Amino acid sequence: MTLLEVVVSSVVLASSSTAALGVWNQAATEVQRANQLDELALQMETARIATDRWLQSDAAASVVIDSSSPDCRFNPEALEASVAERLPLGSEVSSRWSADPQGLGHWLELSASSQQASPPLKRRLLLSPAAYGLCQQEEVRA
Repeated sequence: MTLLEVVVSSVVLASSSTAALGVWNQAATEVQRANQLDELALQMETARIATDRWLQSDAAASVVIDSSSPDCRFNPEALEASVAERLPLGSEVSSRWSADPQGLGHWLELSASSQQASPPLKRRLLLSPAAYGLCQQEEVRA
């Protein structure tokens, strides 16, 4: 091999190696980003399941139902405080409660943001006291 052939082959080898390393670096970054998004989604789902389970418990009825309302409705302040106290969220997950405009219950909006998730992940659920059996029916006596 001549010196020129050695130099040309070295340049081709260096540029192809650099390109391959760039592709591998990009793939590793995407895998890391996907793992982080999976972790955030898992934290949000864990918070949702924990909220759901707590609302199904016997202790929830006495705490979160507005006893002054003739209809079976959540007490918004008690609901938010009780859930926040009993179900601590991860550092990247936040929750927000809002009343449904039609009076069907309360919306729980879970959101998770990170540096790599451009739009934050969001999950919105409508929770109703009747769906959890928290409404006590008055017995009708004949």
